[in-house]
Amino acid sequence: MGRTLTGWARNTAEPLTDAERRLDELLAQGRTAESAADQAEPASVPDAEQQIRGEYLAARLIESLEDGSRLFTRRGTQPLVIVVEHATITGQLDLRNVDLPYLLEFVGCRFENAPDLRQARLAGLVLWHCRFPGMHARNLAVSNDVVLRNCASVGGILDLADADLGGSLLLNDSELRNPGQRCVYADRLSVSGALLGIRLRTAGEIRIPGAKIGGNLTLSGAALRNRGGNAINATGIRIGGSLRLDADPGTGRLFTSAGTLRLPSAHISGDLRLRDAVLEPGVRPPDPGNSHYDDPTAALIADRCEVRGEVQLDQEFRSGGTLRLVGAVVGGNLRMTGAVVDVSWLRSPAESVLHPLRAVNLDGTRVSGNIDARSVNVRGQWRMTDVKVGGSVQLTRAQLTGPRTDVLVGSRLAVGSNLECRDAELVGSLQLPGAQIGASIDLRGSRLTKPAWHLHRNNYKPSLDLRAARIERDLVCAEGDRVFSAEGTVQLRWSQIGRHVNLSGCELGDGASRTAFNASGVQTQELTLLPRTPPRGRITLRQAQCELLADNSAVWESSGGVDCEDFAYQNFAESFELDDRERVGQRLSWLRATAGGAYQPGTYDQLAEVFRSNGLEEHAIAVLIEKQRHRYAAIARTARPGLRWPVRLWSWLQRATVGYGYRPMRAVGWLAAFAVVGTAWFGFHPLVPVNEQDRPVWNPLLYTLDQMLPVVSLGHDDMWQARGLSQWVTVALVAAGWTLATTVAAGFSRALHRER
Repeated sequence: MGRTLTGWARNTAEPLTDAERRLDELLAQGRTAESAADQAEPASVPDAEQQIRGEYLAARLIESLEDGSRLFTRRGTQPLVIVVEHATITGQLDLRNVDLPYLLEFVGCRFENAPDLRQARLAGLVLWHCRFPGMHARNLAVSNDVVLRNCASVGGILDLADADLGGSLLLNDSELRNPGQRCVYADRLSVSGALLGIRLRTAGEIRIPGAKIGGNLTLSGAALRNRGGNAINATGIRIGGSLRLDADPGTGRLFTSAGTLRLPSAHISGDLRLRDAVLEPGVRPPDPGNSHYDDPTAALIADRCEVRGEVQLDQEFRSGGTLRLVGAVVGGNLRMTGAVVDVSWLRSPAESVLHPLRAVNLDGTRVSGNIDARSVNVRGQWRMTDVKVGGSVQLTRAQLTGPRTDVLVGSRLAVGSNLECRDAELVGSLQLPGAQIGASIDLRGSRLTKPAWHLHRNNYKPSLDLRAARIERDLVCAEGDRVFSAEGTVQLRWSQIGRHVNLSGCELGDGASRTAFNASGVQTQELTLLPRTPPRGRITLRQAQCELLADNSAVWESSGGVDCEDFAYQNFAESFELDDRERVGQRLSWLRATAGGAYQPGTYDQLAEVFRSNGLEEHAIAVLIEKQRHRYAAIARTARPGLRWPVRLWSWLQRATVGYGYRPMRAVGWLAAFAVVGTAWFGFHPLVPVNEQDRPVWNPLLYTLDQMLPVVSLGHDDMWQARGLSQWVTVALVAAGWTLATTVAAGFSRALHRER
């Protein structure tokens, strides 16, 4: 049974108070005390005549077991109930290490000293409208509920460390005040039922690491205050139901916390609910010397937390500190719809650029359901590195503000379905390198402004960074209810988009970044580049691959030009017809303008290949002729001054005569023209025969053809002797004949091979 105090009440020299005498008479008569737990009015402050010494009360309870008297009547299977009402308990109520089969009930009582229930074993404990300076209840064992309703613990600790409660622990409407220290110390507390602290008010730390709660842990409508420390320390807690830190549905009172909610390594079988909660950070603004990998201004820390249900941080949820769930596991959805997380007050904008503060940190977290953060308002950095989401990520109408910083970091983010961020305001850079998206990324109508500043490179980072990302369906950066705009670079280098990259009706670049759109090495089926206005920066399509290309003049009028070397596409979204010479000429003008004087043969070869694959050979020839013209122009610019005009002349001759070899039939016309000119010349300037005795018959046409046709001889070239100017006309006919006739033969036989 424990220690023995038999005879203390009889042997003490102190007289009994009136309240003690009435209690003694009640016990002596063996009457059953009625519970006053259901009284409507709160207990009044007891006066001096209603005092009971704690030592006397403890002694009488112990003696009742030792003398074997039957003081109370058992009602059915209910435990015996002892009620003390409206009394002041003076001295020390010491029930340490006692075993009482009673339910002790105190109503409207005031304890001068903290009751000592360490190692005690009780049937039940109820305190209503009581006031006490803490309670020593370490290793307390109670078979039923422990109820502390409408109570006030001021200046002491409610110590329930290692306590084992067979029922529930109720702290509803109570006030626990021990400012700057612990108001609840309950390490390894075991509660078979629920732990309820509805409308609880605290000043100090609630410490319950390693606790085991069989049902819900509910602090709905509670107000926790411990600025500069932890409001709750529940490291490693195990909850069989849900953890509810939300609004009280009865009164509508919100859950508020001034201090950190610390839940690392917690296991919650139900939901983690902070719906409509208001959180303040637990510490002062961080020192610049603190680690940049820590979150010293966290309002919620739930690293490695396992929640089998949902995490609800939505509706009117507000936080002035970091929400940290690093390495957590969420079995359902993570809801943040309409939430506001603002850490901008902790640092100036200049300091934030150097070391941005995290507003939301989900690194390494796994969410089996969705992340629903529609209309969320986050001021600070949102980290989602290595996060895995089984469903979708919803950021539609979100406002993420972190000017000149990485406002959202999602490196290697894996999403099973869509990532939707429509009509959002993103002030800062959206970093998603290496992301794996099971369906689409939809940024329709979003605005990306004030991209992050790269401290080491002294330039701006991309507004949207999707390097090496893999998107199974579409990437949409197009016009929706409003124009999609990105002041910094939209970077897709080496990403793979399964179906469609859509940038129609967008506005790209602001001139501060060199590149407006970088799609180097991108692989997709359809690429749509239809900006509303010419991008203010360079468009890079180097080594990109797509099947269908849709573009407009605005793309090719970008201020930085278009780099499309080794850009491979198979067809145009809007097909060409045989009579679309004007469109072909327009596209060639785009290629000329974007080259900036540099010779880029691949762009012409690619365009020609597309035309050939569609059976438009004439359009392909026009492109290849333009390619050769551009080639000779580049050669002339880089040649020595004395050689420039011959190169230009030779280029003109080839283009005019045979179309650089791609139009060999033009040579037939030139051959005919030279034949007419030669015949006319020699008709008016007949030649002298070499041997007059042979009496040859002069024929100017045959002589002209004999000079122009290579290999073939008509017998007139060696029968006549050219003198004077006719000699040079003959030389010109021979040179023209060899060149043009060879070109015609090569055109017919396809023996003339040129770079294509």
